Amino acid sequence: MDNLMNAWTRSFSAEHAEAPARVTLRAKFSAEAFDALLGGDVRVAPFARELFPAERARYAEKFGAGAVPLLVPVATGSRDTKGGTHAIAIFVHEKNPLTRLTLAQLRELLARDGRITTWGQLGLGGERAAKKITLHGMTVRRETGNPPGIVNFLEHRVLADRPWCDDITAHADSVGGPQALELIVRAVAADETALGYSGFAYAQPGTKTLALAETDAGPFFAGAASEVTRRDYPLTRTIYLCVDRAPDAATKAFVRHVLEREAQRAIAADAQKFFPLPPAALAAARAQLN
Repeated sequence: MDNLMNAWTRSFSAEHAEAPARVTLRAKFSAEAFDALLGGDVRVAPFARELFPAERARYAEKFGAGAVPLLVPVATGSRDTKGGTHAIAIFVHEKNPLTRLTLAQLRELLARDGRITTWGQLGLGGERAAKKITLHGMTVRRETGNPPGIVNFLEHRVLADRPWCDDITAHADSVGGPQALELIVRAVAADETALGYSGFAYAQPGTKTLALAETDAGPFFAGAASEVTRRDYPLTRTIYLCVDRAPDAATKAFVRHVLEREAQRAIAADAQKFFPLPPAALAAARAQLN
């Protein structure tokens, strides 16, 4: 988010000569930005994911039980930029006749003690009905004890904080080799009983993605760029600015600036290919800040 933070800082300072903003942090990971915010080194921290449970705990330890920093949505994640907080796609083998899935079904697939374990429970018949669904995903916890950002997102968005299924084959990034998200799709391409999550940019021959909806009532969305832009696709991601739980006037002014039309246009021009927030999401973010 360095380029966006610099662009927003320049445009804010041009409009607020009496209180110019300055970037005091260049961070590769949101965890570094959070450390700087918690230590009081910065007042605005760019965040390309949701808070980790451990970060919430550290914040509450410093400021008191129940205290949480404010995550203000400022952009929609990309559709398919690798590493760019991209939308999450659900992959199955191309020969699998299944075409769609609900988040409620996905929860029962991925959660421990979930009620869905066979393809017949998803509506498939014939010889496929009794076959067990082979699940593939990322390593749930890294050596730091924190989850990968995608795992963290799915825990909140899909699992509703239920624990992960024990039968998921876990894949990890390899130094100088393929990423976990690529390995997941490879595994799906090699197994007609497999299902895994990844990003649209990791699609491979022999696989396809499923249309998603919240519930059986629909509507179902395939994950087209227009659906991600409108935030209709259920596994669309979000980009945030993280600020203190009681931001001062200057901090509020900066975040409000980022939520204005001109600053949102900078998002569309950025190499990460995030999307500006649609009007309803902008209004909700402004209300949250207030």
